[in-house]
Amino acid sequence: MLRTESLPDVHAAESPFLSESQRSWLKKARAFAESIPLEECIRSDVENSFRRDLFERACKEGFGGLPFDKTYGGQGGDYVSFVLVNEEFARRCVPIMSSLGVHVLCQEPIYRFGTDEQKKKYLPASSSGQYLAAFGLTEPGAGSDTAALATTARQVGDEYVLNGTKTFITSGASADYYIVMAKLTASDGTASEPEKTITSFIVERGFEGFEIGQKFDMLGMRGYSTCEIVFNDCRVPRANLLGEHGWGRKVALGSLAKGRVTIAAQATGWAQAALDAMSRYLAQRKSHSAGSAEYQCALNTLGELATITESARLLTYQAACAIDRGQSDAVLAGMAKVQATDIAMKAATEAISIMGLSGFDSQRLVERVFRDAKAGQIYEGTNQIQRLLIARSLTQET
Repeated sequence: MLRTESLPDVHAAESPFLSESQRSWLKKARAFAESIPLEECIRSDVENSFRRDLFERACKEGFGGLPFDKTYGGQGGDYVSFVLVNEEFARRCVPIMSSLGVHVLCQEPIYRFGTDEQKKKYLPASSSGQYLAAFGLTEPGAGSDTAALATTARQVGDEYVLNGTKTFITSGASADYYIVMAKLTASDGTASEPEKTITSFIVERGFEGFEIGQKFDMLGMRGYSTCEIVFNDCRVPRANLLGEHGWGRKVALGSLAKGRVTIAAQATGWAQAALDAMSRYLAQRKSHSAGSAEYQCALNTLGELATITESARLLTYQAACAIDRGQSDAVLAGMAKVQATDIAMKAATEAISIMGLSGFDSQRLVERVFRDAKAGQIYEGTNQIQRLLIARSLTQET
């Protein structure tokens, strides 16, 4: 039997500026997260197993289509509400946290660029949890740089034939459809005009030539069905072209900017989880260590971490508010992602240092936060690249 440690009512600060609707989503997410036994969260991590049942349950609660219009099954909520949900799910290390974020990220380009038929087919089923979506951009030789993509798409009659490999795809082994970026080539295999190369497609799991490749047993971000997806003359109907030829970069970057705000929210939740664990640990030690210099130093560290975590939270909310105003800002999203993931890593590192071997106890979740936060600094645009893009925006470099 796993020994579980109950979590007291320690939560992220609730801004007085939240609307009643936003507070309602926050409370709903908190109740959902705390309804999942801690041993189930730990088991998903240890066994690296995806919880499709929890994903479907979350979608039935409205989380699967929260920030989208009700016309296609969404909840009509705002992005701030979705950020609050992700923060709460991450604080408790809910096993479906990352998959839910990617799932919503994949619906975004269908709402923006999809045909009415595509919206009717994929969006209601996604919001309800009938479909699970994954985002196919990263390749063995290319990250978020669409210019370096090697996956190709060749038009043959009313179909496109895709060849290539995508890697580290969250939900890849469990998804029902994928938003895929590929370089469009001419019928003879040569490259098309530069402005018509990177193109996006909706690829279904059952399409001929689609395969699940290597599954990854990683240090962090476990339990998300992360794998390779492979296209061997994968035949995609013309009806599944997403947008126009050459719109792939627009499709990818618009979605990823919002995705980075989601990651910032998750990282804020991770930082809060580390703070919660450290607070409980120091409270337990207070009776026999309160007067020691070591204890006072630990309190000072806790105070510093609480302060910078709140700064990450506010920057993340600011980026989410910009999205809700229709002013999505890739630079602001990058700032939020960098700040929050770096703080999550720092909070987990300091918590383990102060807690010693207790910090490695899986029941406290700190070691899980440590492993996941490291991944957060890397995926959807490494923090090093984000800093470079932020600096270039300030100096007007291209």
